[in-house]
Amino acid sequence: MRVILLQDVRGSGKKGDIIEVKDGYARNYLIPKGLAAEATKARELEIKQQKARETAQHNKELEQYRSLAQALKGQTFVMRAKAGDQGRLFGAITTSDVAAVLNDRGYKLDRKKLEVEPIRHLGTYTVRCHFYQDIVADFQLHVMAE
Repeated sequence: MRVILLQDVRGSGKKGDIIEVKDGYARNYLIPKGLAAEATKARELEIKQQKARETAQHNKELEQYRSLAQALKGQTFVMRAKAGDQGRLFGAITTSDVAAVLNDRGYKLDRKKLEVEPIRHLGTYTVRCHFYQDIVADFQLHVMAE
């Protein structure tokens, strides 16, 4: 029997796959548990359209990441923080703080995409923004005393 998996099934396939299974396995386990539905032409067409929409959405996100990476590359952002006499900060600057500075400047970024060690001293630091597998942007963060 041909079925379309509605969820990932260990040992059988991933969500959206059209697979051939034994009738008993499909009728007694997969279909009653809501893991699969019988493969009809209409459902197969629906799955193909859904996969095409997901691919288009993924490509759109990648293009947005590429344009954002191009905009960030080589830029320098200035951040002010409270510091002592020796140039040591009161507290640390983390990825959340860097993301807040970028969001204030119009770059909508999630802090999870930023890679930087906690900054505890005044100076200039390189921040790496990892958007996707091969889409990476490096920019400078200059930390100054208030």
